[in-house]
Amino acid sequence: MPTSAAFQRSFASLSEIFALTADTFAREGIDARLLHTVDLALEELFTNMVKYSRASDAAVHVSIVPIAEGVEVTLTDYDVEPFDVTNTPDIDITLPIEQRRPGGVGLHLIRRMVDSIEYDYSTEQRRSRITFRKTVAGLEGPSSATPVP
Repeated sequence: MPTSAAFQRSFASLSEIFALTADTFAREGIDARLLHTVDLALEELFTNMVKYSRASDAAVHVSIVPIAEGVEVTLTDYDVEPFDVTNTPDIDITLPIEQRRPGGVGLHLIRRMVDSIEYDYSTEQRRSRITFRKTVAGLEGPSSATPVP
């Protein structure tokens, strides 16, 4: 059964988001081994929404749906410009720190930690939607997340 809630666009909302995931995992019997990855992905994506979409006051909606051996999580952000998290340039983690440009590490990690990540934007509604999945199968091998260059 899906669980969803709206969160104020504030870093302070992270504790409420983590409470929602913990409660949903316990109530729905979702494998607890997935919780850390889900919380980390949610933190990175939600923080980016708060940090980079400052013109919007709309709440960010989070939906958590149990799926076979895992979970699907959707973040929906309203009254925002498009930013496709699946199409951001990959970072070169082999470069010395002095040669790296700031930013992008969080999305780089998220794309490798989840099984899949999708982005959808509605121009008419100015609505951004990010959906990711994490399953127990994804714990055992390399990520099958959307390929990144």
